[in-house]
Amino acid sequence: MAEIEKSPFENLIAGPSGWPDAYHQLQQLIGARGAILFLLLAAVLFVWWKWEDIVKRPGVEQFIGRFKRSAIPVVPPGRLTIGVARLGNDKDREHEKLLLDELQHFEGVETVPIPRAVDLEEEDKKKAEEGARGLLKDTGADALIWGSVISLSGKSAMRLYWTTARDMPGAKASERYQPQTETIALPDAFWSDLKQILGLLTQTRLAALTIDQPGNFVADKLAPLITQVRALLESKEGAWKPETLAGVQFSLATALQTYGEQSGANDPLAESIELYRKVLDEWTRERVPLEWAATQNNLGNTLQILGERESGTETLTKSVDA
Repeated sequence: MAEIEKSPFENLIAGPSGWPDAYHQLQQLIGARGAILFLLLAAVLFVWWKWEDIVKRPGVEQFIGRFKRSAIPVVPPGRLTIGVARLGNDKDREHEKLLLDELQHFEGVETVPIPRAVDLEEEDKKKAEEGARGLLKDTGADALIWGSVISLSGKSAMRLYWTTARDMPGAKASERYQPQTETIALPDAFWSDLKQILGLLTQTRLAALTIDQPGNFVADKLAPLITQVRALLESKEGAWKPETLAGVQFSLATALQTYGEQSGANDPLAESIELYRKVLDEWTRERVPLEWAATQNNLGNTLQILGERESGTETLTKSVDA
């Protein structure tokens, strides 16, 4: 008996293998454009119908997962920002939320959650650091905190690392901080080390505007960063090392001098003078003569700018003395 030809509908039901025959039959009935549109609709319906089977095929789930991932945020330029990557083994992201909440104590720093994790392999720390730097490059953040959640004495705890967007002389290398056993909180050493890193990052940020761009009007760019650094200096979380604190104060004083000179405001100049004098308590002539000389010189210049705006000669006399 001669084989009975299937209808277009039967060919569509048969799945993709029958669609070429269905296309030719539909082309004869409704034209090429109509046949294409009809088959596209059929393909969508077929995928919806067979979705549970399709996603189980090798490679499909991973491919779909890439499209489901949230976009990586890009931080505003000119701001001091810490990115917080997803922590490994962090059920319901409870520890990440705790960490983000704790970081709010660094009031001079913005924090941004990054919906990606750094793949941490104990035997390949270098690869993990490269992954962290890649996230920093994508976001524009200054530093990234990453790690995993572990079980410690029957309790869950965070084991964290940090990575900076660029190498900084004097910065302590990232390490695995041993969490405290009696509480979920992070050890004091973590916050103190992070504070030093933020201090070094601050100096780099301010120097890029006040030293690397002489003669340019940068007051508008300095204003938000100055506000952040002021708050960071007042932060109670962690402890400053005296040398780092003096470096941050010196950089802020230099930024305030530039801001006051360019904006015409006197208050930033007065604040700059006060900060330079605090720095001189740490950077003495006997201990660090070069740093002392730079601070003394900047103090004299700031006093001169302010003195030229005031009536009388008292401030100018102090400038000469400095």
